[in-house]
Amino acid sequence: MKLNDICKEVEKTSGVIPSTPKQFEELAERIYNHTGKILSPTTLKRIWGYIDEPLSTRRSTLDILARFCGWKDYTDFEKGNIPEAESGKIGTKTISVEEEMKRGDRIRIMWPPSRVCVLEYQGEKRWIILHAEGTRLKAGDTFSCSLISEGEPLYLNNVIHQGEALGLYVCGRRSGVSFLRE
Repeated sequence: MKLNDICKEVEKTSGVIPSTPKQFEELAERIYNHTGKILSPTTLKRIWGYIDEPLSTRRSTLDILARFCGWKDYTDFEKGNIPEAESGKIGTKTISVEEEMKRGDRIRIMWPPSRVCVLEYQGEKRWIILHAEGTRLKAGDTFSCSLISEGEPLYLNNVIHQGEALGLYVCGRRSGVSFLRE
């Protein structure tokens, strides 16, 4: 397989086709949050050809990119193995809702491709969506959720969508979500 193939997988997983310095910084942060391994934005710029310099990519760098996409390592990716869900630690950036949130606190969650929701905490693990883009969820929908973890799927329970009970809904099933406190 070629370097271009793993780059496409990273783009698919992250929902970003990096083309600006800020996007390379965000991608480096997502990779770190998901794998616990650091790849500098400059390294990513070289890999994607944003910086026109000779490239000799280390195997350890390819392993990190493959792990970010769900493979055990780059060899597993090269063999064409299907990534498996596995046990492991939860992402480094996590919010335990009952311990860290107060009524009225807001969070912006994002997941590929270009999905965004602004959430407001209502207390007792309940949330309301204030703004939604690129998703079936709509402003005014409510749900319960007790844990938000960067790079992991976000499970919404007891979703009330436009007045009707939906039950369970997942955001970022494959790539996980990222979030910012507002």
